[in-house]
Amino acid sequence: MKTTSSYRVVLVGPENPLNVGFVVRAMHCFGVSELVVAASAWASMPDEAHVTGACAADILNKAGFTPTLAAALRGCETAVAFSRRPTTLEQSQFSLPSVPPGFPPAGRVALVFGRESKGLTRAESALCPHLARIPCRAGVSLNLGQAAAVALFALTAPAPAAAPAGAAASADAGRPSGAEERAAPVSLDRMLALWDFLEPRLAAAPRFTEGRRQRIRQMLYRLSLGDADFDLLFAVMNELSRPAAARRAAKLL
Repeated sequence: MKTTSSYRVVLVGPENPLNVGFVVRAMHCFGVSELVVAASAWASMPDEAHVTGACAADILNKAGFTPTLAAALRGCETAVAFSRRPTTLEQSQFSLPSVPPGFPPAGRVALVFGRESKGLTRAESALCPHLARIPCRAGVSLNLGQAAAVALFALTAPAPAAAPAGAAASADAGRPSGAEERAAPVSLDRMLALWDFLEPRLAAAPRFTEGRRQRIRQMLYRLSLGDADFDLLFAVMNELSRPAAARRAAKLL
């Protein structure tokens, strides 16, 4: 069975505490216990959330609060934004109940849901490497609690039965093994640190508009860099950000 302890539900700017209660009820049903409320005026959990989430008071009592979505994603291996808003970003997308091969990865995965009235902004969705859709009829959408329940059901459902041993061996015959296998992608937490370093430098150049910066972020996500390649890229960016005179002086030492 897919592990459920690796999920963190992130609610961005929830507007109705009763809906938060419904979300934690769904979390309780599917064995997910970590909740973070981001980009909200709330500093604590309103009493109304305990009315609809009475069966999951422990989740509500332990919920975290952060002023930004980026802060809520710290410590995560990757993140999935749930939205029905069209996007022009070349973002990794999937529609439930289907999920990409190998998903979820080992480690903590953030499941990000937006405001009841308008969902996630483009900039908020762009923070996440993945974008998930819940297919609905045109012009309608699920309530926040319903959307969370559908997502958690799909992502925590038991994995398909394993293929027979002979079939598995045949499928693996052409795959690289040992050191030839591609390293696991670097965590979202490290990518956020890189972006904290890179974004202010890009923003200082007028040609790198917010839209372009969002595309650059997604491009970096799609590279799926391993730790060694990530360290090398970070070192290159750090070196290039130094003034030319400082780089020349370093060569003379």
